Amino acid sequence: MSPRDMTEASAPPEVICRDLSMRFGRGKTAVQALQPTDLTLAPGSMTALVGPSGCGKSTLLRLIAGLEHPSSGQVEIDGDSPRRIRRAGQLAVAFQDPSLLPWRSLRSNVALARHLARLPKDREKVADLIAKVGLAGFERHRPAALSGGMRQRAAIARCLATDPRLLLLDEPFGAVDELTRRRLNIDLPKLWQARGVTGLLVTHSVHEAVLLADRVLVMSPRPGEIIADIPVPLGRLRNARTSLPEFAQTVAQVNAHLSQSAALP
Repeated sequence: MSPRDMTEASAPPEVICRDLSMRFGRGKTAVQALQPTDLTLAPGSMTALVGPSGCGKSTLLRLIAGLEHPSSGQVEIDGDSPRRIRRAGQLAVAFQDPSLLPWRSLRSNVALARHLARLPKDREKVADLIAKVGLAGFERHRPAALSGGMRQRAAIARCLATDPRLLLLDEPFGAVDELTRRRLNIDLPKLWQARGVTGLLVTHSVHEAVLLADRVLVMSPRPGEIIADIPVPLGRLRNARTSLPEFAQTVAQVNAHLSQSAALP
């Protein structure tokens, strides 16, 4: 592989969704989960998806991840398919449930991602990630001995162990208490932002969306469609900027669109 190819392989990708839709079931019992959707995620950007429960946020994320097959349309990640990008270890997904294997140690759970992606072992990288998520000293502990926040930190470290170019986050902090969630909102973005990934975050928290993303997409109730695309006019790592008028104004703008969507017939 040439130096140019190596640079392109490690650069954050552009994600393009064309006429992407999802329908579950057939006939009279069929459910249209996602209306035909066109969406582009710019290289290196973090985009947040918000909307009412059941509106298709997670469905859209799973389609981009290649975990579901769309009823129509396609997803391209730098011109390639999600499945191929994922199998190469360049796409990582973090869900609300950290899904750590209970019989493996924390270190082994993080290292497992590289094994599944058929990447060489890298004990130094695994140790570095564990330290950066604040879990140094717990490498030999099994998940049952860790708190919910610690397990979620371990799951994020596992996602980053393959040096993914695309990071998809589906309510990754939804199962932890509010204090832990605030801490994770401050600590973990430093890791993925330093790596320059392209990211998509599904969340029910408007504050979290505006805190972590470069833009916020608001979805309508099911069948879901994007009804607002709101840029966040603040620099990254903005936990110290939440008192600024621009932050509050963006939160209010997102909430206004959510209220409008709830009133739709």
